[in-house]
Amino acid sequence: TYLGLMKKVMQAFTTQVEDVDQNDSGAVLEKRFSDAKRNKQKQHSSTKQQQMKQQKEPQKKKHRKQNQAPNTQDKKCNEEGTKEADDSTNLPTKRFLRRKRFHNFSPNVLAHDFLAYRRLDRIYHRGTIRLDSTTQDGSESVLHTGSRPFVVFSLTGDLFLYQQARRVIGLLIAILRGCIDIDILDLVFDENYAHLVSAPLAPSLGLMQGEATYMTYEGRLNMVLNARRTRAFSKGFNDEDVVTSVEQWEESVLKDIAKGWYLDGTGANGQLNAERDWLETVLYPWAKKARDELDNYRRWKAGELASSLPPVVSVGTSVPDVYVKCLQLLREADANGAWPDTSAQRQLVMLSTPNDESLTTSLTAARMAAKTNNSESRSCAYSFKEGEGGASGSFSVGIMPDRSSQPKGNLQFPQLVKAAFELERALFPDREPSSTIAINRNAQFRPHTDKGAGAGQSTSLIVAMGNFVGGELMVEGEKKDIRYNGIEFNGWKQRHWTLPFKGERYSLVWFTPKGCEGMRGIDIDFDSLSRENQA
Repeated sequence: TYLGLMKKVMQAFTTQVEDVDQNDSGAVLEKRFSDAKRNKQKQHSSTKQQQMKQQKEPQKKKHRKQNQAPNTQDKKCNEEGTKEADDSTNLPTKRFLRRKRFHNFSPNVLAHDFLAYRRLDRIYHRGTIRLDSTTQDGSESVLHTGSRPFVVFSLTGDLFLYQQARRVIGLLIAILRGCIDIDILDLVFDENYAHLVSAPLAPSLGLMQGEATYMTYEGRLNMVLNARRTRAFSKGFNDEDVVTSVEQWEESVLKDIAKGWYLDGTGANGQLNAERDWLETVLYPWAKKARDELDNYRRWKAGELASSLPPVVSVGTSVPDVYVKCLQLLREADANGAWPDTSAQRQLVMLSTPNDESLTTSLTAARMAAKTNNSESRSCAYSFKEGEGGASGSFSVGIMPDRSSQPKGNLQFPQLVKAAFELERALFPDREPSSTIAINRNAQFRPHTDKGAGAGQSTSLIVAMGNFVGGELMVEGEKKDIRYNGIEFNGWKQRHWTLPFKGERYSLVWFTPKGCEGMRGIDIDFDSLSRENQA
């Protein structure tokens, strides 16, 4: 039934209690974080109780009469019993409250960001109000009880991201109207699917902050801090007059929102024009693209997405003259097995398949490694499966903001670095020369934005070369073919990622990071670097 589907969809959005899968490193880490937080809260509560007890009770005398002392054996038994009781209460549970990644519900976070991991505790149908609008003698329209239903949903969570609530409701409407299959929920919450499929944005007109809850502080202060009817505490905002006033205000807000929907009038069929415009300009175009992406997701889950790409031989092996030298040097660096390791910070936004199938690839575990960011957490480009974007390596050359040191790649590949900076000038002669280059080998990047702020230029320049198929660059959902075709984009603000590919794929990204203003990589003394490398 329709109501059954609504309940099922709303439940799929919310945080659920799950069994811990010991083979899921993300679940194990989440459980560990949850237990640590719970133990910290228990410790704080216990300390607070002890302090209150000491304040209320006078300090007792320590000496006791000999005949009042407990039997030593009984004391030992009591201690052991208490220890057993404590141990039993501290046994680890096998279930935990698992959060979801809401990276497809806000333009401000990505799957690997800490803030994307959120709790959505509850979505429920708060009520339905029926209002009609009439206009008399050309005056302002007046709302009154009628037949048009306005459904009120309430969302409860620990913290809402920018646009998160609107996109949750937008996707809920899309599913309930049959615009997209409910399987879309598996896609939008899957951290391992390296694509963005942003949920449709519901109109802001219907959004309001209902209330803020302060459960922790209510317990500490023993008083109600948000207006509601409750007998949990005698003090606070649970007075009947206060609660009634808040309810009346909320009702007036709902009527104002409904009135806003009527501002653009209604069509011949009685449909609100504001509703029709949102469906035609936002929901239906989104659903068309989302259905295609859902098909890709299903093929990806079945391991068939890469096989849907055409054979590599279909692209040919000819190389434009301007790229010949640079590509040759890239291949030489790769063939020598000298491709530098990738830092854990950069590996966090790269999609790679380890040779060892037992290795976990959860973003939670990857983020922990990136936070450490030591030499042991760096990944070798040759420790991953070859082909289809699995084996990857990425490093930077040129000038870095920390001028006291230079990238090792400058010394290791001086001729490659020189050829890469010369290629930028050949491709875009009117572009201000960059200070730095990211050099990537078979790298498939997750959706991300570049760190830092651009300095001296507003765009990055990227180009790919080699014998490969697929591997287009996605920039805010737009596909860009960059094989021997350089394009500029704002890598610091625009979310971008790499589509799956087959074959040999190298890419160069020229940019100028903050701190390198006015510095040009093309001005590096490459002859001196070559002599130093030979020495």
